[in-house]
Amino acid sequence: MASVTKREAAQRVLDAEQTAALIPKRIIIGGVVSLLLAGAIFYLTRWEFGLAALLIFGLLLQFAAERMGVIIDASRANGLKDLGWDVETELTEEALEKIRRISQG
Repeated sequence: MASVTKREAAQRVLDAEQTAALIPKRIIIGGVVSLLLAGAIFYLTRWEFGLAALLIFGLLLQFAAERMGVIIDASRANGLKDLGWDVETELTEEALEKIRRISQG
């Protein structure tokens, strides 16, 4: 595996933080789409199929959200490790500002 520069590691941490902020929006969009599809299935077929579709879509959405969270946490941890910081470092505004300065060179 190639070594990662501090600049790349800092950018990885910043990207992970930015992506983590987008997860709630993505979950809301997925929930709305799930409701619309389940509603269409409910309207066009029997109510049991609509309910089953809503439950399955909910499970898939939950799985996707958990998976995205795990990937973001791993990316953040790898970036912090490559920076030489403790993986358990709390990313306060001061820490994020320092990471931004590192990523800009």
